[in-house]
Amino acid sequence: MKNNKNLLWVMGLMAASFSQAQDLRLNDSCYFERQGVNVLVFSNSFNGGFNDEKNSGIEIIQHGIRAIQGGAVRLNNTPEQWDLVPKMTFRKVDREQGSIEVGLRYDDYDFDSRIVVTAKGEAVEIAVWLDKPVPEKLVGNAGLNLEFLPSRYWLKTFTMDGRLNRFPRYATSQTVARPNSEKPRQFKGFKTYDDRGTGCFVDPLPIETGHSITMAMDDPERMIRIHSNDAELKLYDGRMLAQNGWFVLRSILPGGKTGKVVSWMVEPHAVEGWIRKPNIGFCQVGYTPGQPKVSVIELDKNDSPKATASLMRINEDGTVSKAYEGKVDAWGPYYKYNYVKFDFSDVKAPGIYYIQYDTVKTNNFLIDPHVYDKITDATTDVWVPIHMNHMFVNEAYRVWHGEPFKEGYLQAPPSDHFDIHYQGPTTDTKYKPLELIPGLNVGGFFDAGDFDIETGANINVVENLIRAWELFKPLRDETFVSETQRYVDLHRPDGTPDILQYIEHGVLNLVAQAEQIGHMASTLSNSVLDNYHHLGDAASITDGLHYDLSLKPYEVSADGKRSGTPDDMWAFTTRNPRLDIACRDHVCRSSPCLRRA
Repeated sequence: MKNNKNLLWVMGLMAASFSQAQDLRLNDSCYFERQGVNVLVFSNSFNGGFNDEKNSGIEIIQHGIRAIQGGAVRLNNTPEQWDLVPKMTFRKVDREQGSIEVGLRYDDYDFDSRIVVTAKGEAVEIAVWLDKPVPEKLVGNAGLNLEFLPSRYWLKTFTMDGRLNRFPRYATSQTVARPNSEKPRQFKGFKTYDDRGTGCFVDPLPIETGHSITMAMDDPERMIRIHSNDAELKLYDGRMLAQNGWFVLRSILPGGKTGKVVSWMVEPHAVEGWIRKPNIGFCQVGYTPGQPKVSVIELDKNDSPKATASLMRINEDGTVSKAYEGKVDAWGPYYKYNYVKFDFSDVKAPGIYYIQYDTVKTNNFLIDPHVYDKITDATTDVWVPIHMNHMFVNEAYRVWHGEPFKEGYLQAPPSDHFDIHYQGPTTDTKYKPLELIPGLNVGGFFDAGDFDIETGANINVVENLIRAWELFKPLRDETFVSETQRYVDLHRPDGTPDILQYIEHGVLNLVAQAEQIGHMASTLSNSVLDNYHHLGDAASITDGLHYDLSLKPYEVSADGKRSGTPDDMWAFTTRNPRLDIACRDHVCRSSPCLRRA
């Protein structure tokens, strides 16, 4: 009888524990959690730099995927990268109430709000509180937003107040044109758009509106329900304004009210008993026979580690055999995951392999003495040449980009730039602000991800290429480079080692700066924000015509060589002795390399 009572007591504890596990609760890391779902409340705050972070504000990780983010009071229907973000003024965790409260402030508008997120069973309530009404300039613009990663949701179903729909794969919703005077201020007063003289900006219209939305009913791992009794929910497509825009759910904060002004009930669905599949880390390039070979396997904290893992060999006839089975060693927990290691260093036979842990298999990889022989070929044959500025770059049937910035570079005026560049109160050159500096549109490499030339980065590229030549003398020749024709053709040998041509190309821009400016420019960059975020052909960023202040915007001179479009790139010339010294050293070092060619 006593044993039966103990059994019932244990079963009762298990049932209570199981029931509790189904509710969202604050964990020791100060975010809400249930098995399969995590809700973070400003564990990551907006930093206000480029204003482009998506892992900020209220975030929901659903079945291991962080695809719902950016929850905050925002000033736009679909915020862009340089739209203002709120500053977090405080964050208070109340374990007794099961809530997290965050203070948000927009200094530009003297606007403060508070967001309180409270666990409500399997859901959380997100509420916006105001101690003072929304400022008059922000009435109709300030709202509670939550963003959803498009690729996670496109073609998934949703219902709004019972009306059926699907998330569009392509941005096809409607927009309106509103007067520029109605657009909230953007970062440092810059603007992300060119209104082409219309005096208007584009604002997306909602795809749907209502008080209750259920998303992804056809996919249990993505399904989420959001309901509001006191505010209208509006669903937008942020891709209408920017390719990196997300789907946005939004409720406008009412004007003239204080207290709790908007509240949502948010219930991310959790698959019962869900455990994330193991993530097997390994060197995808492969391994040489004699090197250490250790795989790191990332596990759900609720997962029970297996005793062993296997290395499987793919044979020449297509069959698979077990090459090695070894024990799995515990490494330990780190944040929300647990880690184990699988050491298969004893396997030295060349071949094609994959790792299998439980039911999870990796991609194939090689064990071979020559596995690293060609590892840099894609970099030198494609990555480096497509970043050559001031050149037409072709690859077979594809044009990577035309010749950019034929009109050259203007002297940057004193400015505080959107890309964190700075031109001091004087130019440190003989050129006046917005005067053409001749001869700078030659050589150099694009900064990673952008179409400007960061001189410090360009120097580092040249230095690395020089070091590679001096140490290894790579004679690979797979690229045609003509500085005279300003033309590059990939996969076409021209009789000169590619690396020497790359060194020359980087040095040409450094020498041009030294000759035309007298010292190194900090950067050659965009003058306006609306062409800085350009995602197309670099040659189409500007109109290729010299900027003429005497012409009206978009007007072209009679000779077709000048325009009133202020899109020309700027040279930021505030002197930095460290760049001068670095350039002197690397240009001098490059001369023997080029002579020995």
